[in-house]
Amino acid sequence: MMKRIDNIVIGELVEGVTLEMLGVCDDEVTIHISEDDAREANFFLPRLLVDAGVFTNTSEVRRIQKDRTKMGRLSDDERILWRELKDPELTKFKVGKKLFWLIAGEFTV
Repeated sequence: MMKRIDNIVIGELVEGVTLEMLGVCDDEVTIHISEDDAREANFFLPRLLVDAGVFTNTSEVRRIQKDRTKMGRLSDDERILWRELKDPELTKFKVGKKLFWLIAGEFTV
């Protein structure tokens, strides 16, 4: 059975923002990745998604990204899985049956 993950928080939230303000409920499964762990992964989103347990390996993420690119329906750059995180963001991802929010806080790359 697939592990349910609703939110992935990377680093510290932007000052003055709370998970509650972002609509995150207490009953949601939220994975926290520290800024140090994200830095160790070079802020590379596929590696962070594997570390969080969303995917089994980065090869799976690469294959999914190739499929998504071929579809042409996803033009929004934030929907691209194969990238490095650079700025704070709040992005909703739907990949197959997996649906989760990526919440990237403030960090220095």
